[in-house]
Amino acid sequence: MIDTLFPSRLFSHILLSSALLCATSIAVADNLKAFTAESFEEIKASFEGEEFLLGLWSVDCPPCMVEMEFMAELLTLNPDIPYVLVSTDPIDQREYSAEFLEDVGLGDKGSWMFADSFVERLRFSIDPNWYGELPRSYFFDSNHAMKSHSGIVNQELLKEWFNRPLVFR
Repeated sequence: MIDTLFPSRLFSHILLSSALLCATSIAVADNLKAFTAESFEEIKASFEGEEFLLGLWSVDCPPCMVEMEFMAELLTLNPDIPYVLVSTDPIDQREYSAEFLEDVGLGDKGSWMFADSFVERLRFSIDPNWYGELPRSYFFDSNHAMKSHSGIVNQELLKEWFNRPLVFR
């Protein structure tokens, strides 16, 4: 009798654990918005007259993990920094991106994900001179003049870009 009950209890436990895990992933993934060819203009409009930083990344990009951990620490020390994240991964893989964001400490940050299989159009909507290298960062001053950087951002670059004093560890 025990042998026949145990597998069904184990199966029930596995089903419940899986359901809770999926619910958690979906709740986190809800912070991810679909990035289309029009989204970049929407992002810029939301920061009209303000400076902001746009960070492009992917779950398959080890340097992105390094940069995002750095940015998570920076945002902890400077929570008022306007920082927008855009994942270049396809939106149908949002669970992986949500998990990645949680792992680096940016899970509560509203983010975007590429939502068009024609990724060249999405890259072009941001910057016609960007060919997909990651991580990629764009700084926009209050007039939205754009400065770009490929590779991991650092303290010196951010101090140069932002008009406000930044706190670093």
